[in-house]
Amino acid sequence: MTDTSTGAIALSQGITLTPQGAIIQSDVTLPEFLEGFKKCEILANASLWALGDLLLYGESRGEWGEMYTQAIEVTQKSYSTMSQAVRLSKAYPLNERVVDVSWSHHREALAVKDPEERREALVRAGQEGLSREGLRSVISGGDPHPKKLVTCPHCGHQW
Repeated sequence: MTDTSTGAIALSQGITLTPQGAIIQSDVTLPEFLEGFKKCEILANASLWALGDLLLYGESRGEWGEMYTQAIEVTQKSYSTMSQAVRLSKAYPLNERVVDVSWSHHREALAVKDPEERREALVRAGQEGLSREGLRSVISGGDPHPKKLVTCPHCGHQW
């Protein structure tokens, strides 16, 4: 649910996204917390796709003039971010985007020139749960699952 007067969006029970960040109630459960993370990630990816789609639409409306300048003023995003967003929206029409991977995965896959190979790499990344870096390794012919472990300095958990 969105509060149009403040721009707040409920991410889960007890977690609200505001234009300034997340408001998290002290009694949030782990499932609610994880749901908030998931929805936040969905919004982050969707917003980059939407920026590109909106700019692409604006480009098709030649009479709108300084569309990029206006979009940059409204969003406070850089020209580089905006042009990357358009580039990806052009490269991946809505029906060709792979839902199981992020916008950044799609950006990484642009290195693959053949559209079918690119799609296969993205689908594989989604099926195997590859990070963007893992996909980069696949594209360059390397191991998508490096053996190097990272240890959390707080709890000692290793990934």
